[in-house]
Amino acid sequence: MSRRRGSSPRPTSRTIALLADAHASTLCAHIWRHGKESGTDGDVIFQPRLSGEELDVPAAIERHRAEWGRPLFCPQWLRTWGLFEDEAAGPDATIVGHLDLRGGRLPAELHRATLGMGLERPARRQGHGRALIETAIVWARARGLAWLDLGVFAHNRPARALYESMGFVEVGTTRDQFRVDEASIDDVAMTLRL
Repeated sequence: MSRRRGSSPRPTSRTIALLADAHASTLCAHIWRHGKESGTDGDVIFQPRLSGEELDVPAAIERHRAEWGRPLFCPQWLRTWGLFEDEAAGPDATIVGHLDLRGGRLPAELHRATLGMGLERPARRQGHGRALIETAIVWARARGLAWLDLGVFAHNRPARALYESMGFVEVGTTRDQFRVDEASIDDVAMTLRL
């Protein structure tokens, strides 16, 4: 089968699903793989971890399970969606992308949630990031949240462009927010009114 010149390949069939306890270890495996891509093989630095800094997988699994169990009226609740490599979203299926929404630290800020997202290289530039964000926006609106906030490294232009195209606006920049392997990184705050 030939493709027309200039057309892009068809994306692999993938599924987005809200994660549960049974997915915690496969999520952490994805987070570990994704973290290894930050600042390597042409990628910009997109995580505030030093090279060689390892993810404490057992602690991360327990933290996710505990935070997923918090109701939305409790500070620091967490909900995570996984982008599964294929149509099966079972506990053993491979996760190649994720999006987190986290409630505020104080009861007075529970009308807001903070968004964090990561896609492994094979899942990028296929519309999956946009689909994850759209899923989270629909979920957040249905639960009465008023704002979604995020932080993105200033030099990560593709991510900033995606967020902007989804309606997020920049509200400020913190200079020298992170220092990763001697690189000073500015962090851009963005927000979306729901």
